[in-house]
Amino acid sequence: MKKLIPALVFASFAWSLYLVVGVVLGADYALTRAAGGQFDSFPTYLRILYLINTVVIVWQVVVYMRLLQNKAIKPVWTLKAFVILGAIGTLANAASRSADERWNVIPMLITTLTFWRYLRINSYNRQRDN
Repeated sequence: MKKLIPALVFASFAWSLYLVVGVVLGADYALTRAAGGQFDSFPTYLRILYLINTVVIVWQVVVYMRLLQNKAIKPVWTLKAFVILGAIGTLANAASRSADERWNVIPMLITTLTFWRYLRINSYNRQRDN
């Protein structure tokens, strides 16, 4: 079980990166799986937003790898930001008009719950240390 969770989290990151990079590059496979499935081609502003999203996901991967190595996460609000952004993303995907995009809830939920778990562990450790 200890190896299954990280494998699921990394698979979720891989899927998320696959989608957001697909939007940035304007790939056909991403058309029904992103932005409500409403575009025949992605506009420039949306590609820029998804490029920013790509950077956030890469940052999440780096932070998750640090968590697996029991290294400190700086700034301390990083995990909370990931949980909030993940919750918003999960709700947005769940409310999508596109059935293909609604499937994105699964990897979003996996990563969000993972960061929430680590946020809880870190909060507990900080309280214990004080």
